[in-house]
Amino acid sequence: MFKISKELKGSSLSVNFEGALEENVSFAGLVDPTIKNMEINCKGITRINSIGIKLWIEFFSSCASKHITLKFLECSPSIVQQLNSISNFKCNGSVESIQVPFSCEKCNVEFQQLFKVDDLISSKFVLPGYKCPRCQGQMNFDDEYSEYFGCFGYQEG
Repeated sequence: MFKISKELKGSSLSVNFEGALEENVSFAGLVDPTIKNMEINCKGITRINSIGIKLWIEFFSSCASKHITLKFLECSPSIVQQLNSISNFKCNGSVESIQVPFSCEKCNVEFQQLFKVDDLISSKFVLPGYKCPRCQGQMNFDDEYSEYFGCFGYQEG
């Protein structure tokens, strides 16, 4: 089940998405003509299928055509994967922050850490070290740098 919660503040709309973005999702009625800015929190999106991708692009392209400023926040790994695969997935919006996956090889614990995209770019994508909350071992980035950070300008070497 996909949940959408929203909070309106003047002409700005904050939206939180949770769950799997699939064919049963409806964005109808989410935006009214007074909206000028939209912040979309994507932390809770667990997966997205091809029809979900189509619905996403149609809806956010429509918002962009109405001159609504789009800011995507706390993008989950599922969303980052789409940002890297589909050139117009952010629909002229900006990606402010992403969840970065880490894992412990010793005990298989996984977690995600939030990073601002600007901070990642300015640090040249150097990630800090984290200790595993279970065994205190070293947590490692759990993806390929070029595949995960490519859409943000990461280049090998």
